[in-house]
Amino acid sequence: MILRRLKKAAAKSSSEITPDEVRKLAPFKEVHQALLESLIGNSRLIRPDMGSWVPENPVTELYFLRRGNMTLREPQMPARKLSHDKLEAAYPIPTDEKWAIEVGADTEILVVPARYLEIDDSSYNTEKPLELTEDDAGGAIYLQFYEAVKDDSFELPSLPDLAVRIGKTIDDPNTLNEDIARLIQMDPALAARVMGVVNSAAFGAVEPIRTLNQAVARMGRQQVRNLVFSCIIKGLFRTSSPVLKKQMKELWQHSARVAAISFILARVTPGLDPNRALLAGLIHDIGAIPVLQLAQDNPAVSENPELLESLINSLKGEVGALTLSAWHFDAELSALPREAEHWKRVGSAIPDYLDVVLVAQLHSYIGRQTDKNLPLIDQIPAFQKLALGQLTPRHSVGVLENASKEIEEVESMLSMG
Repeated sequence: MILRRLKKAAAKSSSEITPDEVRKLAPFKEVHQALLESLIGNSRLIRPDMGSWVPENPVTELYFLRRGNMTLREPQMPARKLSHDKLEAAYPIPTDEKWAIEVGADTEILVVPARYLEIDDSSYNTEKPLELTEDDAGGAIYLQFYEAVKDDSFELPSLPDLAVRIGKTIDDPNTLNEDIARLIQMDPALAARVMGVVNSAAFGAVEPIRTLNQAVARMGRQQVRNLVFSCIIKGLFRTSSPVLKKQMKELWQHSARVAAISFILARVTPGLDPNRALLAGLIHDIGAIPVLQLAQDNPAVSENPELLESLINSLKGEVGALTLSAWHFDAELSALPREAEHWKRVGSAIPDYLDVVLVAQLHSYIGRQTDKNLPLIDQIPAFQKLALGQLTPRHSVGVLENASKEIEEVESMLSMG
């Protein structure tokens, strides 16, 4: 019996990195043999002491929990536990500065150079590429738009003054809930929508909330911020161009549906705030708005659907990130538009709001005609991480079908005004 235990312990502490265990890691399931051998040869194992652990090179290295367990703590959030025998071990340990990491006894970590994280999304391009050169009109316009983005002369939309004031008031620790409520009351339509949302079944209302002061106190400041911004942003999805009104309307409808589905998916995924997921879904394509607004003054673009679509698909990620950064959104949400269609994005062992938006987008296309070349929903890494890894395509669809009335309710509330 003792000999058997010793053999078992020796097997567990083996320092040999095997091809089979590397292929179980989400980023390297399909890596070709030559790259796999190189990866193994340049990887290493570390055994940190029990207690607090800080990754040495989080920019240049990926860390995977090979054996043992660890606890991750984020300010004002419940602790998250990772274990080597659970699904999350296939994904990198998150190394953002916001996480305080504590490792358990007898923990082993596989360290892989980040340069091996080579992901090719070419098979999932959602746009039909245009052959553009400086010699043709479309190419010249494309380059003009592209250069405007790169040299910061691209005109970005401004966040409404009221949203800016509410955001600053929420961030100021010296303000009271009454101060926030007073600002919301300055816009009667916004106040009505906020009250409608917090008292809705979709948002889990049990006892009716009768005043904005109660709403702010019940929801908390950050949830109020997410909700207020979600309500205000709809006003940006407008254009004075009759030619582009259809595109802008479709953009809003898509964004609102992705937001509503994101809300439901976050609700079944521990550690995620449904209201923040709602906002993430609403802003994932925000970069398309300034492209459409600039196009309305350029008939060569607005009257050329193929060129317009190519411009939007190529620029919306970068323009969206610039827009949200200019609005002083936090780093996580500001970066989201750049990767909103990065279907093979691995992320980390802890699901985040980009994971939710990626899955929500694919759900939004189910049963709807689209010319986009999309992956199957269970083929993207993000899908495996939601709802504690317990989703299957059928279960996922079932969750959303059961919440269909709530999704419609959220979409309807977002579309008010």
